[in-house]
Amino acid sequence: MTMTEENETITMQEEEQIHSWHSQLLRNISKSLHDFRMADRPGKVDMLGKWGLFIPAVASTLIIVLILAFLWFESVPILVDPSGGPGIVVSPTWDPNRDLFGIAIFIVGSLLCAGIAIGLAVPLGIGGAIFLSEFCPMRLRQPIKMIIEMMAAIPSIVYGLWAYLVLVPIIKNNIAPITQSPTNGLSLLAGGLILAIMLLPTVVTISTDALQTVPLSLREASLALGATQSETSRKIVLSAALPGVGAAVVLSLGRAVGETMAVLMVTGNSLQIPYSLFDPTYVMTSIITNQLGYAFVFPLWRSALFAVGLVLLIMSICFTLTAKLFIRWGMKTRGYI
Repeated sequence: MTMTEENETITMQEEEQIHSWHSQLLRNISKSLHDFRMADRPGKVDMLGKWGLFIPAVASTLIIVLILAFLWFESVPILVDPSGGPGIVVSPTWDPNRDLFGIAIFIVGSLLCAGIAIGLAVPLGIGGAIFLSEFCPMRLRQPIKMIIEMMAAIPSIVYGLWAYLVLVPIIKNNIAPITQSPTNGLSLLAGGLILAIMLLPTVVTISTDALQTVPLSLREASLALGATQSETSRKIVLSAALPGVGAAVVLSLGRAVGETMAVLMVTGNSLQIPYSLFDPTYVMTSIITNQLGYAFVFPLWRSALFAVGLVLLIMSICFTLTAKLFIRWGMKTRGYI
């Protein structure tokens, strides 16, 4: 068989598969419509409810795919240009005036800021949630929880202003002198700390709700077997609430990587890789915010900023999937799945 005949055979097979899929789809739609017509009133309401829930789920997935496709389309010019290419992901030099579009410094800055924030916010947030759920007196629980929820509603620009006026001077005058590190306060540490403060309400609120859904019978059984209240909270209640606590961590990861204004105001926005907590840094969201207005009329520069957005979205998706895998592993080791 010649190469042309093989290609024609493959094409015919693909056409047959597409036709088969199309026919199956039409049969499923026809069957669904027939079932809807034949169903009684409660059955029709149930079917409409299922379709109504199915459409937003598909739309959410479609939106993510469309955003990825849009960012990819806008990033192609820099990825195929000789002055760019896939190597911009590992290149540390960003100088649009010389057609140098290395985005590694922004990736490193974002990862370090997010790492500091998650490392501080998640343990403190889970600890606070355990206190509110297991140890806090009932008369104080609701007021404290309400205050924490109000913190989650504060705009990020307000956090940024507070950090610029309060946190940055503290780092400059009180923390940096301890290590004898020269800094003006605008630093990686400032970005990580303000991000951690912003993430705390999310972690505490979602984790508290998850812990409070654990049945009381599990606590009573643990205490009856001789465990202390602290052991019950750590080993029984927290373990049973792992899916909800994991959801809090996933949401925190997304916000830590994608936060813009507060980080923009306190990190110094210096085009360098930070080698200490007191060095200024530049994160991915900040470079897009600062330069997109100027770069919009320069095709390569504009495309490079969209490439930064593409990498940022891919990182967020990877973080979320990784967190989900860890949560699933934790649930599996505890016998929940």
